[in-house]
Amino acid sequence: MSSLIITAAESSAIDHSSEHWGSYPFSTSLDRPAFCLKTHPVGEKAELADSGTTSVAERMLDLLECLSSSPLTVKEISTASGIPLSTAHRLLRPLVARKYVLRHGRGRYLLGMASMELGARTDLDPIITTSTRPIIARLAKICKRTAHLGVFRENLVRYLVRVEAGYLRPPSQEMTELEAYCTGIGKVLLAQLARDQLEEYLAPGDFVPLTPNTICDAEALRHEVDQVRKQGWALDRGEMYPELRCLAIPVYDPTGRLMAALSVTEVCKNGNFEDVEERLHTFLPRMTEAADAISALLRVP
Repeated sequence: MSSLIITAAESSAIDHSSEHWGSYPFSTSLDRPAFCLKTHPVGEKAELADSGTTSVAERMLDLLECLSSSPLTVKEISTASGIPLSTAHRLLRPLVARKYVLRHGRGRYLLGMASMELGARTDLDPIITTSTRPIIARLAKICKRTAHLGVFRENLVRYLVRVEAGYLRPPSQEMTELEAYCTGIGKVLLAQLARDQLEEYLAPGDFVPLTPNTICDAEALRHEVDQVRKQGWALDRGEMYPELRCLAIPVYDPTGRLMAALSVTEVCKNGNFEDVEERLHTFLPRMTEAADAISALLRVP
């Protein structure tokens, strides 16, 4: 898994932005996969300071970024990154020795297993949690409802971010894991599974009823998940807690792959569930803006 870089300045900018996500200087271009390293196209020379202010570490990173897409010769690395040819040779020696770079064929180099393992050992959950919290907080403030961000882990929903708002608050907690079949976020995450993965999830059969509204039948849940996939949102109609209503939508990375799901939740004490569900749907535009902001934030420039 490639590295993910999010600066403190970016997070601070969101935290102090206006109610409109557009005020944050996001780039929403989908021309580069998420969680990948930025590369300079061969032939497009990056501007490096000739005054000696470019550090060895910066040039080392430039070199690694060049190799993230395809094997290159030393000359191609130099052309793509702006690193002098002699410097590129010197930087490659320790990288090859420590297996961060491998020799590939005749005179070419590519990223080595040490680079891959370094990324694979990185736990993305803390990064996602820290960087997205200001956006979820803004969503909760605007909607005046508790908002969540969750991910799919081992067939369960893990709640990474929970920001309270409003007078009545749900019993959810951060870093807890709940069943997917009876939550709004869970149904959104299930809807993004490949067909064979969904069938594997449904294979054990009927699910435990937590409330009278819980969808327990595997066939009924399959139908519900298909509907969520078509409409792009899911509603928890008191399926885990009878008084809870929760609207959830997916959060995609810039390549269109599912990254997480976010939700806005309301606790209903007076029994007017239809009114609550209609009110939650009015938050969809704001929720979509928040999801787009998260997708843009987690895009490596």
